[in-house]
Amino acid sequence: MTQLPEGKTRLDLVRAGGGMTLGKRGRLIVSVSKLVEDPKNERKVFRNMEGLIASIKAVGLVEPITVTPLDDRYQIVTGHRRFRAARAAKLEQVEVLIRDPEDAVARRRKSIVSNVQREDIGPVEMAEALQSLMDEDKTIVSQDQLAATLGKSKAWVSGMLRILTLPVELQKKVWTSQQSLSYESVVRIARLEDPRQQEPLIDALLNGASHREIRNQIDTIKGKPAKPNGGSSAATSPQPKRVFHTRHKASVIVQAMGSRLTPDQCVLALKEAVQQAIEASIAEAD
Repeated sequence: MTQLPEGKTRLDLVRAGGGMTLGKRGRLIVSVSKLVEDPKNERKVFRNMEGLIASIKAVGLVEPITVTPLDDRYQIVTGHRRFRAARAAKLEQVEVLIRDPEDAVARRRKSIVSNVQREDIGPVEMAEALQSLMDEDKTIVSQDQLAATLGKSKAWVSGMLRILTLPVELQKKVWTSQQSLSYESVVRIARLEDPRQQEPLIDALLNGASHREIRNQIDTIKGKPAKPNGGSSAATSPQPKRVFHTRHKASVIVQAMGSRLTPDQCVLALKEAVQQAIEASIAEAD
């Protein structure tokens, strides 16, 4: 092991760019200038980077870049896409995870497959992970191969990657949402060509619209006939609603009886609902 100068830590030397033998394992914060891309990585074109760059500017690099020591620098194993986005976002330092190259690729593939099976990360994050895997895993050269690796259909993979074509501002809205969003709903919205049609649908989804409501609105935009719904007009004109998430393991939904839901209606409806809840609680106590 290299002897550290008195009063200095390994992190101090990495930040200062000091010449020394680099560590073989662990996490470090390093200068972006210390990272070099793998010249054997065939992927030279990284598509749909705008959303990732915007998210890194807003919240930083969430997942560390995996590297391996190379002389006095680090060679990227997985994270070429995140590295380029961090550089474009003008980050000076990033967190890296030092691992053996083959081990790192296998771990990242396994992690993504696990997340796909659970579907417990956001749509944009999932789409970024899939695009990253295609960009960085040399064994995956087509959407067909990616689909086979994940145990999904090519149509599912193609749809998820389509999310990255949404305008950057809409990707940021989806990325920062605190609620669980339907992958399929976001994919359907992304397949529309006009951002002016996409934005109100994203807003409706963030405000609690169901997948059926989003699907029906898109069908209306495309001029498709309304689906039978027992004579109800809800298929073409879904009643707007707002969802309020609380810290008490419960959500409160306010849904309009008509075609509009104003902020004043929300406030009045919530006040009346609170009064009804209090009265019901007193009645139960008696």
